[in-house]
Amino acid sequence: MRLQEIIEIIKGNFTLAFTTVIVLGIVFFLGYVIIYRKLLGGKKRLSRKQLLFTSLFIGYFIMVMGVTFLNRGSTYSGGVNLAFFSSYQEAWNSFSVREWQNLYLNILMFVPFGILLPLWHVRFRKVRWTIGMAAIFTLFIETFQLLTGFGIFELDDLFNNLLGASIGYGIIMAILTIKDRGIKHSLLYLSPLLLVVLLSGSMFAYYYTKEFGNLIIVPNYKTNMASATITNDVQLDDQRKNVPIYKAPSYTKASGEEFAEDFFKRQQLDSEDMEVISYPDDAVYRIEGYDLWFEYLDGSYRYADFSSFDATPKNTDEKTLKASVTAFGIDIPEDADFQKVETGIYEWTADKIANGNQLIDGVLNVQYYHDDTLKSIDNQLITYDKVRDVQIKSEQEAYDEILAGKFKYSLANKQPETLHIDQVEISYYLDSKGYYQPIYAFQSTIDGGEMTIYIPGI
Repeated sequence: MRLQEIIEIIKGNFTLAFTTVIVLGIVFFLGYVIIYRKLLGGKKRLSRKQLLFTSLFIGYFIMVMGVTFLNRGSTYSGGVNLAFFSSYQEAWNSFSVREWQNLYLNILMFVPFGILLPLWHVRFRKVRWTIGMAAIFTLFIETFQLLTGFGIFELDDLFNNLLGASIGYGIIMAILTIKDRGIKHSLLYLSPLLLVVLLSGSMFAYYYTKEFGNLIIVPNYKTNMASATITNDVQLDDQRKNVPIYKAPSYTKASGEEFAEDFFKRQQLDSEDMEVISYPDDAVYRIEGYDLWFEYLDGSYRYADFSSFDATPKNTDEKTLKASVTAFGIDIPEDADFQKVETGIYEWTADKIANGNQLIDGVLNVQYYHDDTLKSIDNQLITYDKVRDVQIKSEQEAYDEILAGKFKYSLANKQPETLHIDQVEISYYLDSKGYYQPIYAFQSTIDGGEMTIYIPGI
């Protein structure tokens, strides 16, 4: 999610919260002044401070509910995830900006909660009251998401929200007590914030100093294999091997834009007015009638031509198609498998084709039309450069990880009852730094359904 999109969400919900507070303020004023003070003769006055922080808290509450429920559809089906720290494991494995955003925004969202309550009432200057109220509020949100389908009940969300409230509470209490109790006591209040900063800094420093990236195929939690019946048709090798590791042609925002400009120029399109919508991990480049979705990590892309809607899909031969894709700067290896998918839709598949110190892998899908143009290209056909040879674990070691439940298995599925290994081979998977890492692919049958289990090789 781009910063601009986050700001727009905040602005939209701030407007909703501000409007709601104004309306409630008018209703309260009429009730307090006309009914309570004049008709009933009430004498009790409310302090401006209490009114201010009550208004701020109501506005904050409306914003949280808006961000949590109004900005997402009811697309979930009552999921529950009680695997503690699984969202942190997922963010680490993928190391995508989006996953880290979700975690830190969940923490940040409850920081105002911890700040406002101690200012609203002196009772909440005791930690048990503020954290207790935060626990009730976040438990309400998670339960409401579960019942309405606006999200899943996730233990990590409870933890993150409570952590955010603790940080907010620590910040405001450090400010309120620094004069009377001194800096040392204030630093104690700031310990949740300092701990998050220290752990986050250490984690990111470790990631950026290690050679290879992380793999999304690593499970967020173990699969319970205690009662599973496991059979195996494969004679497993217990010797470790040395195999190549490769690097994808990764791009920056600047080099990605250069690629898009060159791509459009090949079609005699003026890129001067090209619209660029840049995200942390990818970008969309647009010229009127043409779109290019580009991935920075490996240079894969999807192209669509919307300039004409009159043409219909048309069958052709491989030679004609090769000439067309060559005009887009795409080189297809001779050993790639070619097939027709349906009328006008064709694809080439390269299954780990070695070419010197390079490896070509992936699929190229194109759609050919009656005006003799390609109006859709999905290019996942990547040429990887060899980095060096690395030692990988043995087949037996990888199999032992399966026995221990260290493989990715959907949370929605029940605990496996039967697992049969049909075949194992060395494959490759792109990591979070753009390295094409060797992995083991176990062709398996779990509870009667076919599934490929991936185990990291390194």
